[in-house]
Amino acid sequence: MKHITTEQGIQINTDRIKPSNVVEVTYKGLLAQSGADDVFLHCGSSDLNEWKDVQDIRMVKVSEDQFKAQALIQDGTFFNVCFRDNAQNWDNNAGSNYIFTILD
Repeated sequence: MKHITTEQGIQINTDRIKPSNVVEVTYKGLLAQSGADDVFLHCGSSDLNEWKDVQDIRMVKVSEDQFKAQALIQDGTFFNVCFRDNAQNWDNNAGSNYIFTILD
Protein backbone atom coordinates (compact mmCIF):
# COMPACT_ATOMS: atom_id res chain seq x y z
CA MET A 1 0.00 0.00 0.00
CA LYS A 2 1.29 3.45 -0.87
CA HIS A 3 1.38 6.32 1.59
CA ILE A 4 1.54 10.09 1.47
CA THR A 5 4.62 11.22 3.40
CA THR A 6 5.87 14.76 3.98
CA GLU A 7 9.32 16.00 4.91
CA GLN A 8 7.77 17.45 8.09
CA GLY A 9 7.04 14.00 9.58
CA ILE A 10 3.42 13.46 8.54
CA GLN A 11 2.26 10.24 6.94
CA ILE A 12 -1.20 9.29 5.67
CA ASN A 13 -1.86 5.59 5.12
CA THR A 14 -3.05 6.01 1.53
CA ASP A 15 -2.02 7.83 -1.60
CA ARG A 16 -5.67 8.41 -2.62
CA ILE A 17 -7.63 10.51 -0.13
CA LYS A 18 -11.34 10.17 -0.91
CA PRO A 19 -14.56 11.46 0.70
CA SER A 20 -16.15 9.11 3.27
CA ASN A 21 -12.89 7.19 3.76
CA VAL A 22 -11.17 6.90 7.11
CA VAL A 23 -7.45 7.63 6.97
CA GLU A 24 -4.76 7.02 9.55
CA VAL A 25 -2.48 9.98 10.16
CA THR A 26 0.94 9.37 11.68
CA TYR A 27 2.74 12.37 13.14
CA LYS A 28 6.48 12.56 13.87
CA GLY A 29 6.75 16.32 13.44
CA LEU A 30 7.95 19.26 15.48
CA LEU A 31 5.75 18.71 18.56
CA ALA A 32 6.61 15.02 18.75
CA GLN A 33 10.31 15.80 18.35
CA SER A 34 10.01 18.42 21.12
CA GLY A 35 8.79 15.84 23.64
CA ALA A 36 5.03 16.47 23.67
CA ASP A 37 3.10 13.99 25.78
CA ASP A 38 -0.23 14.70 24.08
CA VAL A 39 -0.84 15.74 20.49
CA PHE A 40 -4.16 16.55 18.85
CA LEU A 41 -4.92 16.30 15.14
CA HIS A 42 -6.89 19.38 14.05
CA CYS A 43 -8.34 18.65 10.63
CA GLY A 44 -11.10 19.48 8.21
CA SER A 45 -11.93 19.81 4.56
CA SER A 46 -12.09 22.89 2.39
CA ASP A 47 -12.76 24.10 -1.10
CA LEU A 48 -10.42 27.09 -0.78
CA ASN A 49 -9.31 28.55 2.56
CA GLU A 50 -12.54 28.05 4.52
CA TRP A 51 -12.34 24.96 6.71
CA LYS A 52 -15.49 22.91 7.30
CA ASP A 53 -16.27 19.71 9.19
CA VAL A 54 -13.46 20.52 11.62
CA GLN A 55 -12.40 17.72 13.94
CA ASP A 56 -10.05 17.78 16.96
CA ILE A 57 -8.83 14.25 17.54
CA ARG A 58 -6.57 13.16 20.37
CA MET A 59 -3.73 11.15 18.88
CA VAL A 60 -2.37 7.97 20.45
CA LYS A 61 1.29 8.02 21.40
CA VAL A 62 2.79 4.89 19.82
CA SER A 63 6.45 5.61 20.56
CA GLU A 64 8.56 8.33 22.17
CA ASP A 65 8.28 10.56 19.10
CA GLN A 66 5.32 9.20 17.12
CA PHE A 67 1.56 9.70 17.35
CA LYS A 68 -1.34 8.21 15.35
CA ALA A 69 -5.02 9.01 14.83
CA GLN A 70 -7.80 8.19 12.40
CA ALA A 71 -9.92 10.83 10.68
CA LEU A 72 -13.01 10.65 8.48
CA ILE A 73 -12.56 12.48 5.18
CA GLN A 74 -15.48 14.78 4.39
CA ASP A 75 -16.50 16.28 1.05
CA GLY A 76 -14.28 19.04 -0.25
CA THR A 77 -11.29 19.70 -2.44
CA PHE A 78 -8.62 19.60 0.25
CA PHE A 79 -7.93 17.74 3.51
CA ASN A 80 -6.32 20.29 5.84
CA VAL A 81 -4.40 19.30 8.95
CA CYS A 82 -2.34 20.85 11.70
CA PHE A 83 -1.35 19.68 15.16
CA ARG A 84 -1.29 21.05 18.71
CA ASP A 85 -0.13 19.90 22.11
CA ASN A 86 -1.67 20.43 25.57
CA ALA A 87 0.27 23.67 26.04
CA GLN A 88 -1.39 25.13 22.89
CA ASN A 89 1.83 24.94 20.86
CA TRP A 90 0.90 24.47 17.20
CA ASP A 91 2.59 22.80 14.25
CA ASN A 92 0.70 24.41 11.40
CA ASN A 93 3.40 24.54 8.73
CA ALA A 94 4.29 28.16 9.57
CA GLY A 95 0.63 29.20 9.26
CA SER A 96 0.03 27.46 5.92
CA ASN A 97 -1.27 24.18 7.41
CA TYR A 98 -0.63 20.84 5.76
CA ILE A 99 -2.93 20.46 2.77
CA PHE A 100 -3.67 17.27 0.83
CA THR A 101 -5.89 16.93 -2.23
CA ILE A 102 -9.15 14.99 -1.88
CA LEU A 103 -9.86 12.91 -4.99
CA ASP A 104 -13.35 12.28 -6.39
